[in-house]
Amino acid sequence: MTVRVYLHHMEMHPRFDQYDAIFGDDPQAYQEFLEALEATLIKSKRNLLEAAAAQDWNVISATRHSLKPTMTLLGAEPVNDLLHQWRPSMSALDPSALDAMLSLVLDAIADKKAKTA
Repeated sequence: MTVRVYLHHMEMHPRFDQYDAIFGDDPQAYQEFLEALEATLIKSKRNLLEAAAAQDWNVISATRHSLKPTMTLLGAEPVNDLLHQWRPSMSALDPSALDAMLSLVLDAIADKKAKTA
């Protein structure tokens, strides 16, 4: 299954090649990793959406920082780009694009889990 999202002329296609290289010979460890990754991203997504609604820049900043390496490895740089654009000077944040992008990443993880099982 190919998962893609187009946002502001950017294509996002989550990929797992880096993780395949690390876990390729140990499907059980890979499955455990994907479970942990999924749980972490679900929590991060929830925290970011709640923080956007509350304009809680401490949570946004901390979560943005913690997501950056994972989004980069997954080829989901548009998530990083969008979060980088969020600034305290913004009067209102619209998290709908972020919600859609993180949902796409989570769908890709669920697909990878199914293929790895």
